[in-house]
Amino acid sequence: MAPKILTTLFKRKRKENDPYFRPKCGSPNAIGISDSTCEVNGDPFNGWKLPIPPPEQRALKLGARQCNRQQASRFFQLPIEVRTLIYIELMGNRSVHIEHAWMLPSPFRPKPKREGERWDWWHGVCQRSGRFVDDRCWDRRDERYANRFEGLKSAPAGTKLGGVEWLRCCQIGYEEALTVLYGTNVFVLRIGLDTPFIMSRLLSPACSALITSMDISFDFWYKLDQRPEAAAWATVYPALFDLFEHYFCNVHSLRLTMHMPAWEKVGGTINDGKIDEILAPLERLAQSRNWTRLKLCVPIDWLPCLTGRAKKQNRWELAMTEWYEHKTFVD
Repeated sequence: MAPKILTTLFKRKRKENDPYFRPKCGSPNAIGISDSTCEVNGDPFNGWKLPIPPPEQRALKLGARQCNRQQASRFFQLPIEVRTLIYIELMGNRSVHIEHAWMLPSPFRPKPKREGERWDWWHGVCQRSGRFVDDRCWDRRDERYANRFEGLKSAPAGTKLGGVEWLRCCQIGYEEALTVLYGTNVFVLRIGLDTPFIMSRLLSPACSALITSMDISFDFWYKLDQRPEAAAWATVYPALFDLFEHYFCNVHSLRLTMHMPAWEKVGGTINDGKIDEILAPLERLAQSRNWTRLKLCVPIDWLPCLTGRAKKQNRWELAMTEWYEHKTFVD
């Protein structure tokens, strides 16, 4: 009996200390979804806790801080309409892959004092606009490969937004450019249901409320009727749609790409109750505001059972995504 208990304890300890182990993203225990996986002003080198800003920092409103009005600056002597056009040229009207994840540091920054993975931001301007939502053309692993084997010293032209570093040192420019940065770009969130939750915990409500367009991709990583995974999904999945009521409240263009297993037919028929359960949060979201675009992308074997529902409600569009092998998106 004793050896079995000791073995269990040691296995648990190694698992919790393993920086490469992560709970599956559909679980309420996934990093960033549950309160227990977040820590205010936490350690950026603790992969089991997402460091989040304190409530008072998230509650700060634009214009609340004192700032230099930049009256001697030639740039700020330009009309606001001209400055806005410059902001758009620098950082607007693009599709931007974005994530805050546990990863190795960028090779294009000064060498960090501490090696290893940490919580870090990454973004990349999409070079394949309109294709499959997860078809990223540049990411942190590509940065490291290009730096190590190709001698690249900075990200390729066009893969990063311009002016972001400047905004960190200019409060008035930061406040002016926020509407362009958040309001004109399409934010593409990587596969993983935890990603939208992480974004909602890190962005202040003042910023998240400015976002108008998003592409979100996530996956069912178990069969729909499995337990206990199905119970976890029943908790997390509706909460994803609740984010659009409380945080992403001004998003009016949304594409959801859902990676799903094939329907399991019972007695030759598909479980209509399960379909209705999955579509219910989407239907509520569709009725919550006036959408310029609300598209649901699913694997081809889901199309027959969803086409009739999409036509009947006439609020959200239906499209196919083929993700099994080549990940090509049909739009």
